[in-house]
Amino acid sequence: MEIMSESSNPLTIFPGGTVMGMSFTPDGDSRPTPTGEESVPPASEQVPVPAEIPAIVRVVWEIDAHAEPLTDLQTGQLFTLHMTGDAAQMLTGHAPDELVNAMRDTAESDPESLTALPFQLPNDDGLDFLKQLGRVVWSDEIEGVAVLYETNAMLTAADMADAPADPQERQAYLEKKTAGQERSRFVVAATRTEAWSVVHPRFDTDPEHIEQGPALVADLLQLITNGINGGSNTAS
Repeated sequence: MEIMSESSNPLTIFPGGTVMGMSFTPDGDSRPTPTGEESVPPASEQVPVPAEIPAIVRVVWEIDAHAEPLTDLQTGQLFTLHMTGDAAQMLTGHAPDELVNAMRDTAESDPESLTALPFQLPNDDGLDFLKQLGRVVWSDEIEGVAVLYETNAMLTAADMADAPADPQERQAYLEKKTAGQERSRFVVAATRTEAWSVVHPRFDTDPEHIEQGPALVADLLQLITNGINGGSNTAS
């Protein structure tokens, strides 16, 4: 994975910095695929065993379950996604043998499972997290990319649809809408064929309340897939 030049930053297409607030559209019952296959029953009507849950969904859940709340808001953590067997090979000699062996066992029993590895963005060019995110280029060595992002300036798609077109009025509207908001958490992941998102709209006071679906957070999904055809750069 590499970082593109700032000139290719897709944030420029979003007026008034709206991507900084994030927006999401509840879509919790859709399958994790952009091709729009048949929907699955609501969670209340089924209790799937882990093997029946797509790998992209499981890796999002794992990131969400293990990541501590971020110290700063309007920031996040980027991950590269790898087949678990490949990740075990990458970590051999760099991680505890117990962890690597557990990953190998998982890969043997579930060859399609994915593992997320943290990817450190450079912090020496003065760009904030989202602008860095929009410059990520995928390499052939990774299966996908995931991002964890937390903010106190979340907007729904309906909020964005109601925003005035005039830039100054729009900015005032966005500031009013997000004033006094608590922390929201977004976890978004994509491979070359699938995507999945989890949103905690009120992460501090109601962390168990989530929305999830394949394209809940279009802004973040666009940012992490902007460099999907980046060529054969080296993954880190």
